[in-house]
Amino acid sequence: MDKADFQDRICRPYCMFFVEGEKEEMACLGARVAERLLAAGRIDAAHVNAAEKNRSVWEARRQDLGEILCKKCDFRAEDCDFQSPQPADDLEPCGGYIVLAHLLENRIIDQADIENVL
Repeated sequence: MDKADFQDRICRPYCMFFVEGEKEEMACLGARVAERLLAAGRIDAAHVNAAEKNRSVWEARRQDLGEILCKKCDFRAEDCDFQSPQPADDLEPCGGYIVLAHLLENRIIDQADIENVL
């Protein structure tokens, strides 16, 4: 997947932190995992396009995605407040997290799929 397709499919629609033209070479670990799952044929673009921004879904996945994904993400230390002990009420996770939470919730992937591409 090229950079523009990746941004159009994962970052731009789901990530509140995405800013056009800034740090375009950077992506959260969740987005990179989603990209790898697409490249491996484990999911297809329709699965990603169907993801919804649903707070109850991403809140329900805070523990499991926090352990397998967020702890390994380069943004966790300085840029991610979502996994902090007391995040702001209106704070969203990164776009990759939102997509992966949706895929897990709908049983399109499981934790082993994520771990296999990390």
